[in-house]
Amino acid sequence: MSASNLLDKWQGVWFSCEFAQRQRAPDDGCKMFDDEGFTFTNGRLKYVRITESDETACRGEKVGQCFRRDRSAIAITSQDRGQLKMNSASFTVRFLGCKQLFYFNDTPDFREIWPDEDRCFWASKRRFYIAPFAGNVDFVD
Repeated sequence: MSASNLLDKWQGVWFSCEFAQRQRAPDDGCKMFDDEGFTFTNGRLKYVRITESDETACRGEKVGQCFRRDRSAIAITSQDRGQLKMNSASFTVRFLGCKQLFYFNDTPDFREIWPDEDRCFWASKRRFYIAPFAGNVDFVD
């Protein structure tokens, strides 16, 4: 896969599916996003967070800690999480002096990401179920 195809595959802002669990995919097709997500751009992995949500249908009834995937626009903050190297079926993140390998698989509703068994101290066993946000994004760093 060419470098430009890899970039296209990861373009945009990706959010975790709200109703996924540590090792289980969401049961709603990822229609609701968690308030946390990622960008995979310019050779960097960045952690992002929505700044203003008043959604009440979040897991655990925690108001504002999720938002609907079909929302038209959001504002987010971001923090750098390390150097990123992409491959066709995996990527690595170098953060805090340790390089972590992650694998991924696409489904019709989301992308599943999981760490290699040889994990950095900052990486958990958690699987991430993420999908791209299609609306307008305002970065408010």
